[in-house]
Amino acid sequence: MKSVSLGAGRTGLALVAAAASLMVMAGSAVAISPAPAKLPFAIHQAVYDLRLDSGGKAESVSDAEGRMVYDFAGSRCDGYTTKLRFVTRISDGDGNSRLTDVATSTFEDADGKSFSFATKSYVDGTLAEDSTGSAEREGGKLHVTLAKPKTERFDIAPSFQFPNQHLSTIIEAAMRGERFVQVGLFDGSEKGEKPYATAAVIGAANSGADDLGDEAAAKLAGIANVRHWPVTLSYFDQKGSGEQSPAYELSFIVYENGVTRRMRLDYGDFALTGKLVRLDMKPVKIVAKRCR
Repeated sequence: MKSVSLGAGRTGLALVAAAASLMVMAGSAVAISPAPAKLPFAIHQAVYDLRLDSGGKAESVSDAEGRMVYDFAGSRCDGYTTKLRFVTRISDGDGNSRLTDVATSTFEDADGKSFSFATKSYVDGTLAEDSTGSAEREGGKLHVTLAKPKTERFDIAPSFQFPNQHLSTIIEAAMRGERFVQVGLFDGSEKGEKPYATAAVIGAANSGADDLGDEAAAKLAGIANVRHWPVTLSYFDQKGSGEQSPAYELSFIVYENGVTRRMRLDYGDFALTGKLVRLDMKPVKIVAKRCR
């Protein structure tokens, strides 16, 4: 997802407490190689209300509000499609505001061999980004092909994972009781030009109700008692060296079935909180025979 600050855009989901302490913890993290996403993710649509985080730093932003709609569909045989719509209005202290509308669609096969993305972003009704591209594993290499806004082809390290693989890796680590995971991620960010190194900090599991104030939608959808974990995920420029601060950070609660809630997206100069307000669980396609 793209940020909506009054300055330049970037992509991500939210946060670790401090970069310095994160780098110390990440040094003992478990490094992961790519593998198929094994978990049976729930097919669902989730709607989040977005607000300016009143407890965070917001020197350049006086107000923010918006909505995010996340639609996850597909099956083990057919692969998985994700559609994300992210609309926000950000205001500064001088009364200036900017409306940003981002729509992203991705497809990832269940074996983690191929991935494609398309993103359109509008700022105050004017097209700001129109990017498409794909990535494919072949012969032990990971090829990236960009079609828009420019044609380009390059290779990245084959250890990088696609988004469903990435989330599956974090959840599987949480199920094993691991607390720190390092994973390379390619998700089409920054017009597909920038893969990221990520570091996840995973908290203790919870399989019951909590007091975080945003559980109603999950309870209504019947997943309140599904095992879930708090996760803080930091994105780093994979070309950086030495100790570095995250490009951006994301925190959230993730359920064993892949549903997330209680998000916090930290863009550095301000942060947004995302409250799950509606969750529609959809039936999983039953596969009668083994996929080819």
